Amino acid sequence: MPSILNEFINKNDALKIKLLTTLLENKQNTYELRNLTNQFKVSDYLMRESLEALNSDINVLFGDDWMVLKRGIIYQKMTLTRYHVYRLSQYFFDLSPLKLLLDQRLIAGSIPNYTFMQSEFGWSTSYFFIQKNTLSELIDLDPPEAVISAAFVIYDHYDAKPKFDHYILSASQAVSQFLVDKSYINTHGADKKRLLIAIFLNEITHNPDNCRNIMQHEDKHIHVDDGLPDDICQRLGIPLNNMVLSHLISALNIFDLLEISAPISFTDYAQPIVDRLAAVIMPRLSHSKLNCTPKDAEKISHAMACYCLKFTTTNHWALLSQDNISTNYFQDIYPSIYYLIESFLPSINYPKEIVPPTYLNAAILNMISIIFYYLDITNVDAITISLNFSGSPFTNNMIEAILKDHISHASVHFVTEVLDDSADIYLSDTLCDDVSKPQVIWKKPPTVSDWQSLAELIIRLKKNKNDQQSK
Repeated sequence: MPSILNEFINKNDALKIKLLTTLLENKQNTYELRNLTNQFKVSDYLMRESLEALNSDINVLFGDDWMVLKRGIIYQKMTLTRYHVYRLSQYFFDLSPLKLLLDQRLIAGSIPNYTFMQSEFGWSTSYFFIQKNTLSELIDLDPPEAVISAAFVIYDHYDAKPKFDHYILSASQAVSQFLVDKSYINTHGADKKRLLIAIFLNEITHNPDNCRNIMQHEDKHIHVDDGLPDDICQRLGIPLNNMVLSHLISALNIFDLLEISAPISFTDYAQPIVDRLAAVIMPRLSHSKLNCTPKDAEKISHAMACYCLKFTTTNHWALLSQDNISTNYFQDIYPSIYYLIESFLPSINYPKEIVPPTYLNAAILNMISIIFYYLDITNVDAITISLNFSGSPFTNNMIEAILKDHISHASVHFVTEVLDDSADIYLSDTLCDDVSKPQVIWKKPPTVSDWQSLAELIIRLKKNKNDQQSK
């Protein structure tokens, strides 16, 4: 969980989530209390109190006690998963005073005064100003783009929904269907898209003075010929033009919620950026080991350029999901794709930085996904394994089926000819002096360490092949 999102739940609740996540990752049935207190650098009293409170919360949500604490040892009575962590996070967020205050900000278009929060929710004056100042430090509550993006990221992260008026929910459903009909979005992840649409419509409806730029000027990046349906505009008091829709489409685009073939074009500001980035990327794709056709190279370079455009925004909430992403899997399994993309990132960032260092891994991952969308990558960085088990023909078939189920996603292919020149690895239950390639011998059903050794060998061979081809 990005650290700023932790701030939207109570500190004690955040500790409970961190504690439960740590215990899940260790995958043990018993834990020593003193080890946890040392790891979290908290007192024995606070750790005991947090565990008891967490046990109570789990009982409230799921109807069972999670653990029992005896003589400094935690004994688990219930197996928890990531699902339980997410449900607890949602539960704690619903109880958060910042969530209540943010709800009121969205509904009213501005932060309510302390007399309202006192009469409606029993908040004292000092408590109100503490929460208001905390929320104001986390979110810039004036620019509508920042409010829309921040609210979407926060509510989406906790799988929560703001308490919108019925007419906003009805309008967001109608706008969502309109965008589907016009091919701007598809129905995949419909709830997430409706959440962003509802937050957007709510903000421009409840905060029209701050949203004049959205209503009167086109988005900086996106141009659309369409406008929102007349009946929706009249119902919400939105101008009958394409300006509002261009901002909504831009918001959907920043969060990767647009259809790939959405009928959009770029503004005079954005188009030169897209053209320059595509011109940087396309030659490298055309001359890469991916064997792109000119048409595929053009599509991929354009899609990558459009993706990179999102990093020109100054709205850090829009980029929050792009932080703390690992690309180790692709670096190991598809090194030629990974290093190809890594090689043209410096040119993308010259003469002016487009993708900040914090988001380089996210950029690489998303560009890899674009390549996966347009190209068949089953033979990219391929490794071939020769199978030769002496038991019976059924044995080879069984081993091949098991291997395909486990590692065929990594561009690994199989042959049953012992001396096949295409084979990179010889896998058998007997040694073979006629094979010069690396041999993996499984005389018994493979153990976890056997699988790990095979995976390490595949990764090493992929890297060696890529290094040789790059010379």
